Amino acid sequence: TTLDRSSIRLFRFSQGADGGLVGELHQFELRSAPPFLAASYAWGTKQFTKLIRFQSGSLLILANVADFLGMVASHQDFSPEKDWWFVDSICINMNNDDERETQVNIMDEIYGRSRRTIVWLGNEQEAESDCRGAIPFLHQLSNMKEALDSSKALRRQIRGEEFTEHWKAVGRLFSRPWWTRVWTLQEFIIPEGVKLFCGPRSINRGDFKLAMYCIERCNGMDDKSMPRAAFDAAWNRRRIHQWHKKVGRMNLIAILAYLGNHMATDARDRIYSVRGLITGRDKRLVNHADYQISTERVFAGLVRDFWEEYMSLDIICFAHSFNRYSGNLDSDLGLHHQNLPTWAPDWRAHIQSSPVPLMVSQSASESIGNFRPLKYRSYKAVYNAPGPQLRSLANVEFLRNLKEMMCDGVIIDYIDGLGSIEGCDTRCQSNVCKNGGHTMVQPTRIQEAAVNNKTNLTFLEDLKRICRALVLDRKDKYLRFRAPDQYFSDFLLLCYKCTYGYDTDVDRTFKIWFEENKDLIVKGINGMSDTTVFDDLPPPSAHLSAFVNNTNVESATEEDTFLNRLHDTVNKKSRRLLITDKGHIGMAPCRAKKGDVAVVLFGCSVPLVLRRVGTREAWQVIGEAYMDGFMDGKVGRWIKKG
Repeated sequence: TTLDRSSIRLFRFSQGADGGLVGELHQFELRSAPPFLAASYAWGTKQFTKLIRFQSGSLLILANVADFLGMVASHQDFSPEKDWWFVDSICINMNNDDERETQVNIMDEIYGRSRRTIVWLGNEQEAESDCRGAIPFLHQLSNMKEALDSSKALRRQIRGEEFTEHWKAVGRLFSRPWWTRVWTLQEFIIPEGVKLFCGPRSINRGDFKLAMYCIERCNGMDDKSMPRAAFDAAWNRRRIHQWHKKVGRMNLIAILAYLGNHMATDARDRIYSVRGLITGRDKRLVNHADYQISTERVFAGLVRDFWEEYMSLDIICFAHSFNRYSGNLDSDLGLHHQNLPTWAPDWRAHIQSSPVPLMVSQSASESIGNFRPLKYRSYKAVYNAPGPQLRSLANVEFLRNLKEMMCDGVIIDYIDGLGSIEGCDTRCQSNVCKNGGHTMVQPTRIQEAAVNNKTNLTFLEDLKRICRALVLDRKDKYLRFRAPDQYFSDFLLLCYKCTYGYDTDVDRTFKIWFEENKDLIVKGINGMSDTTVFDDLPPPSAHLSAFVNNTNVESATEEDTFLNRLHDTVNKKSRRLLITDKGHIGMAPCRAKKGDVAVVLFGCSVPLVLRRVGTREAWQVIGEAYMDGFMDGKVGRWIKKG
């Protein structure tokens, strides 16, 4: 019988002396089902290595599931003949699209009703992944929280050579596929109880979270102890569970962006797999899983539905990173992905996880937001480029085929020059940039500016604008507060050090950025290498507010400093300076080009860079932009003045 939205299949089994599995499979009403355990695991390659025999016939099971059931059959924590189990690949007929859809739509309820979810991370020893010692070491760390908090010496000791193999084992454990599969997130977050197994060894979710805290406290994610990507995969689970437990439901778009490094066999599951975690308003955007709709239409339809629900186009800014030019899409999807319009984020792109990937992820955003630590909930700063009056005049329309979108807005100016971010170790994965690079493009129109306009005051103001652009005019990585004046003093000091050769202690990223951009012409002035103007500027502060001399961007702290914000903007967000025809300054997407336009769409909180295509007035979305002076409603004042 095909399952409906109110029913579920469960099974229990036993293992014979010959190792064969025999089970019984029954259908229940979900709300009256007996207590059951739910399994969470990575399917892996679809290799079927073992049979489980039921009264109605035999079923081939996945190799990973066979290993899991073998562990369960012999482990003292379980009573296989008595315990009822939910294992999706056994309990759902995946060849029946209707049944698959109905079960996907209640997956959060299934895992929420389980008495415990058992996470299967695989055997302790697998090909090229020896995790022996990982679980015991995590237990050891989980019991050391207070001691590690109070003793710097102990934190150093636990990073010593005698523990090297333990750290490596944990890194291999966190590198296993389960941590980056989209469906396993919901299965880890929702259940009341969760226990993670690697072979016969286990750790419960609470102790795992304590261990993760201690790893972070010991700076155990510096690529020496374990790969940063492995740490991030496990840390993200902890952070999202913390948020879900203390705040509640989360914003869909923030989750989609945060899981940019996750994998899904069916791209539509990037959205469907998190339905159980998102807010009630966002659930209206994803009413139910429908595998009859193409991936392209699901992604484009999400933009339309987001607009209708929130009267906001901020979602289109995610095409900045999630787009057809991402390296994995160019290679994985060939020409098929080109059916997706440029204003629709392509969530198939593999993007490194970040709690605040874009400016529209600002803490002030109720429709998107970010996964900042809970102690950073408050905020004061808000990007609102169109201002409150123009938002109601956006006049947004979508064609029925979801190939085109229309929106009213204002063109600020054309991009005339672009700064360089060559050598800055950016996270850019675009094949466009891979082929074309991030080299400086000198402006041509503003070189015609009169030399007599070159005044110290003008240059000082331009340096302030460049400084604000480099930190997106924000003090903190979660975009909660405006940048303080001290950041300009820090910027000026760094420029002095680089200009006059006192740069031995200057941060590596800034030194490279300065060398690449010092000759960028701004308003006819020969950039930051024009020392004749520099000489007459007021002296900067003698010291940086909080100097960070760190060549490893990822290990920079969350401290609010100019350099950390520079790293966020240039390294993590891959932004480059832009100069427009009229001398406006900002930060552009790394794949922006000379001749692109900076615009404010009335439905979007931040400016965008667009590129004209075709013979009629049609535009491609390149990505969001910081435009100094245009982030808080200036275009509205323009229009008011005529």
